[in-house]
Amino acid sequence: MMSSKQGSLFRRRPATLLGCVLLSSMLFACKHNNNTMTKALWIANANNVIEYLPSQLAGGTSAAVPHRTITSAAIGEPQGVTFDAAGNLWVMDPGAKINGVATPALLKFSAAQLAALGTNAAPDPAATFTSTALAFPQQSVFDAKGNQWVSDHNNNTILVFSAAQLMATGVAATIPVVVISSAAFNGPLGLVFDAAGNLWVANNGGVPGPNMTTSAAGTSIVEFQVAHLPMVPASGMLTPTLAPDVTLSDNGAGSVQSPWALAVDAAGNLWSSNSGAPFSLVAFSKAMQMATGAPTPTITISPAMVGGIPSLDGTNGICFDTAGNAAATNSANAFGVSFYTKGQLMTGAPVPNTFIVGAATMQGALAGCNFGTLAN
Repeated sequence: MMSSKQGSLFRRRPATLLGCVLLSSMLFACKHNNNTMTKALWIANANNVIEYLPSQLAGGTSAAVPHRTITSAAIGEPQGVTFDAAGNLWVMDPGAKINGVATPALLKFSAAQLAALGTNAAPDPAATFTSTALAFPQQSVFDAKGNQWVSDHNNNTILVFSAAQLMATGVAATIPVVVISSAAFNGPLGLVFDAAGNLWVANNGGVPGPNMTTSAAGTSIVEFQVAHLPMVPASGMLTPTLAPDVTLSDNGAGSVQSPWALAVDAAGNLWSSNSGAPFSLVAFSKAMQMATGAPTPTITISPAMVGGIPSLDGTNGICFDTAGNAAATNSANAFGVSFYTKGQLMTGAPVPNTFIVGAATMQGALAGCNFGTLAN
C-alpha cells in the first residue's frame, strides 16, 4: 500500500561487479545461466498481469516487453498473484470489475487459460469470488490442504477460503470459513507459511480510519505458530482473535519499514520487502525467527543505481524461483523489475543480474509477484 518517492544520483561502479560487465557509463550487462529455471515470473501490474520467461531473466538491463499479458476486463487493480497446486493463477484484486463495477474479489485463471494466452489474452476468469468480508485483498498463500489464506489490508484481517469453496466456477458470492483478527495487526499485507507451518504476516500500516485518517506506517512482522492457528472447517465461519507468538520489529536502522511481501527461501530465511525507505530487501535467519525482538537482518540488499534509476524503489513484491534466485518489483517512479541470482543475495547494493525497466515494458505500479506456470 505505502510507497515513497526518493530521487538519487547515479554512482559509477567498478567494471566487474557480481558477474556484471560495464558496457558504458550508463549500462551494465550481466550473464546468468538460467537453465535450472523452469517457471515464469508473473507480476500484478497496474490494471493487468504480466509474465516474463526465464530467457528474459538471463541478464542485462532492458525494456523487455512481457511475454504474455492478461488483459481481462475483470482485472481492475491487481495486487497479488498466487498459483495453486494445479497451476491455476489467482489474482487478488480490490478493484475487480464485476458487471462494470469495482468490487473486491479473488479472480481465478485456469492453467488452460494461461496456456491459451497467445490466442486469447483477455479471458473471463474461470471463477470470481466476491465476499462481504473483502475490502482490499492484496496477497494470498495456499496451505498444504489447498485452503487459500488471504490478507485484507483495509479490514485488518486474514481470511481463509476452503479448498472446497475454491472449486466453484463463475461468479460466486462466498463467505470465508475463517476470519482472523489480532490486536497486533496494522494493515496485514504479505503472508507466508514457513516449513513448520507457522504463519508470518507483514504489518504494512496505513489502514484507513475515520475522518480520512490512516494508521501509522507498519514496522513489524508477526508470527502465529501452527499449533495456535485454527483448523479450517468445511463450512460455517470461525472468527478467532489471535495473539502473535513472535514479533520482529524495526531495529531503528530501517530494517522493517512498511513491509509489503514476505517469502521464505530454501534455507529457511524469512525475507521481507520494505515499501518504505530505505526500500531494501531484508532476510531474517531461522535463529532470529525464534524470539521476539528487533534483530539486524542477516542480509540487507539496498538499492543500486542502474542508468540513473534505483533498482529498488517503493519495493513491493519479492518472490523466489526453484533455483533460489529472487525477483523484486517496484511501485514508484520508473517502476522496474529486479532479478538477483542466488549468489547475489548477500548484504550490499548489487546491480541486479537482470533489470527490466522502461516504457516498452508497459509497467505501471508493480505489486506482488510469483513464479509459476509457463504460458505458451
